[in-house]
Amino acid sequence: MKNPLSGLDHIINLLTHYGYIALFALAIIEGPMLAVIAGFLCSMGFLNPLLALPIIVLGDIIGDSLCYMFGRFGLPRIVKRIAIWLGVSREKINMAKTYFKANQIKTISISKVILGIGPAGIYLAGQAKVPYQRFILICVTTSALQYIIYLFIGFLFGNAYARINQYLNAFASFTIVFSFALILIFFTSSKIKKL
Repeated sequence: MKNPLSGLDHIINLLTHYGYIALFALAIIEGPMLAVIAGFLCSMGFLNPLLALPIIVLGDIIGDSLCYMFGRFGLPRIVKRIAIWLGVSREKINMAKTYFKANQIKTISISKVILGIGPAGIYLAGQAKVPYQRFILICVTTSALQYIIYLFIGFLFGNAYARINQYLNAFASFTIVFSFALILIFFTSSKIKKL
């Protein structure tokens, strides 16, 4: 049976052997748990928190920028077909864009902070054509504050990284299931109204 810690242990192994290069590469695709692990490694002297924080934020911003670009310039045709099948109409997208444009700071920040829904909110920022400079400013500010907290948690409680990972995964899973439930309810009610 596979050890559930092997993934986390592998990340720790990469970071202790390759340092900041691995930290940067991993930060593009992973954020909160990586920052907790980095905080733990800072407490043990493997990483410097003054270098780790900007590297994690930079990697996170690159990942966010890629997601934003997909929203701004388009997704593959299959994803668009799935959205249409789920009942996502041009009218609903325009309503979401209008809300997004009116509440840019709040929506982008919440998307980044709430685990599990980040890519959807970042994608919508691109769809709403939020100016890239404004998007990046909001993302950098939110990421810096968020990762200071995660690094601090890792610095203080990093030796409990497995338990912290369980809590983060449980929260992200709950958020994803809750979001899909809302989408399903919305989709079902819109289909019933058409009958």
